Amino acid sequence: MKIGEFAAYTGSSKDTIRYYEKMGLLQPNIVNKHREYDAEQIELMSAIRKLKHAGFTLQEIKLLFQWLGHLEPDTQLTEEEIQSLEQVRALFQQKQAYMMQREKEIQQIQQVLLRADRKMELLLEKNRRDS
Repeated sequence: MKIGEFAAYTGSSKDTIRYYEKMGLLQPNIVNKHREYDAEQIELMSAIRKLKHAGFTLQEIKLLFQWLGHLEPDTQLTEEEIQSLEQVRALFQQKQAYMMQREKEIQQIQQVLLRADRKMELLLEKNRRDS
C-alpha cells in the first residue's frame, strides 16, 4: 500500500510516517520510486504507537528496535556493547516498573468510579421508586 493508504490505515499522518522513516523506525520497500508498506510495517507502526502510549520516547523505541534486531543467542558482544546493553536493559526495566505502577493507579481509580456508579444507581433507583 502507498503512504496515503498506510496513513489512513494506521491513523497516522504522512508527516509522522516520513519522520519515523527518517529516524529509521520504519523502512518501507521502494518500488518505482514509491514507498510501499506491508503487514510488517503495519505491525511496527502499531508497536511504535503502543510504546509511545506507554511512555517510551522515540529514541528509546529506536534503541529497543536496534537491540532487538541484533540480539542473537550466539552473538559475542564487546565490552562496550555489554555496557550499552545493560544500560538499555535497566532503562526498560524502569519503564516496565513505571507502567506497572500506572496500571495499579488506574485500577484504583476504576474501583473508586465503580463505587461511585453503584451509589448513583442506588440513589436513582430510590428516587424512581419514591416518585
